[in-house]
Amino acid sequence: MARYELGKPEAALEDVEFVLKELPDPNSNKEAVELKQKITEQLKKKSPTAKAEPSQPAPGFKRMQIVEASDSEDEKAPSKASPAARPKDAEPFPEIKVEHSKQGVEKAKNEANSLFSKGKVDEAVKWFSKGLWLVESKKVKDVPADLHSILHSNRAFAYIKLQKWPEAESDCSEALAVNSKNTKAKYRRAMARYELGKPEAALEDVEFVLKELPDPNSNKEAVELKHKLTEQLKKKSP
Repeated sequence: MARYELGKPEAALEDVEFVLKELPDPNSNKEAVELKQKITEQLKKKSPTAKAEPSQPAPGFKRMQIVEASDSEDEKAPSKASPAARPKDAEPFPEIKVEHSKQGVEKAKNEANSLFSKGKVDEAVKWFSKGLWLVESKKVKDVPADLHSILHSNRAFAYIKLQKWPEAESDCSEALAVNSKNTKAKYRRAMARYELGKPEAALEDVEFVLKELPDPNSNKEAVELKHKLTEQLKKKSP
């Protein structure tokens, strides 16, 4: 309902369809059915007859393209995630069974990585989300900060592949709140912010990434993204 009022019909429709799927008899919830109908009508009015094809994301330089298996950082920094961004207490995707342990979180991450590599990006998002739920609902408490951060940044990369830019930006910010050294999260956030029309913030992120690399020029895609952003800001300036 909140997303509908905020003018986010696509996200609102995704939520209400999930609710209806969970009900034994979807028609028993009249308000949810009516909300779905309103959102569907709104999206029909919003969509032009020939929708412009979304721009492709910056490809991401090679070491940033790979979904991490793990990183060396093992910081114990507390999560600074905002309450609104946290998964709900209700267990997401109950059909996915994962042990409530650190090993279970690792399994969720590994399964998600495997699905991602096979091109099953939507399924990968579910497994990343399951792992994050275990951590952020405190079902598992001995998870290192770097693993928690990787779950967010890997799910962000999946969202980038799905061209869900706001979700990607949010996940990258969550990843960095947990582990500020997650360079991949910084770069992926720059990609999302570029697509969201936030060139100043995107440029700040990509410049940070390039400073962290021993040889910035070795990462052609990051250099190209910086160039695009710089040109965009020049045109924007009076």
